[in-house]
Amino acid sequence: MTKEQEKFSYIKNYKDYDVVGDDIDFKVFADCGPKEVVLQFEESDSQNDWVNNLLFIPWPVKLGNKTAWTTLGYARAYKSAEDIPVQELLKEIVSHPDFKVVIRGWSFGSAMAKLAARHYFNITQKGVDELTTFGDVKCWLNPFFKNKAVRLREYVTANDFVTWCVPFYHRDKKCRVGRKFSLKEIFNTEYYHTHYEEYDYSKWEEESNGED
Repeated sequence: MTKEQEKFSYIKNYKDYDVVGDDIDFKVFADCGPKEVVLQFEESDSQNDWVNNLLFIPWPVKLGNKTAWTTLGYARAYKSAEDIPVQELLKEIVSHPDFKVVIRGWSFGSAMAKLAARHYFNITQKGVDELTTFGDVKCWLNPFFKNKAVRLREYVTANDFVTWCVPFYHRDKKCRVGRKFSLKEIFNTEYYHTHYEEYDYSKWEEESNGED
């Protein structure tokens, strides 16, 4: 597996998430190999998550000392976590001050990851070293907003219709992987949404070697 494939596979197969608020699944850990402190969020795994995915009425969410505009569902879900994921991340950073700060998420977790990255910036005035999301959902209402991260990757594949489900919003950086759109694959969206470990990330991995 490539590094990007391994990242998704880890999020997908991890079983020991902490759960807070309105069924927000997250984990903070230090990875001593690459010297990273990681905050990662799981995919939609409950009815509450899917309800929040579909509540795309514009809504403000307080992230530290500033407000961002997202959807009602994502604002409600993030607020329910009561800042615990980011606070846990900050605690781990204190224990590993020389490690890179990484935030990752999949599906519903991609929205939580992007809100957390902006929350982290508002608290510290530093962008995370890496923000990577798979099956990325759009969550920003302001078209001029862009998350601050040294390395930003928001992966989508054309036949994954979960990534299409929030209209009129935007993402920071659309990173296409996998096959082109096909009407024949419209009923296989669940497969495409759950198999990001199979896609070719070479274009985006090469960009990370100096072309960002």
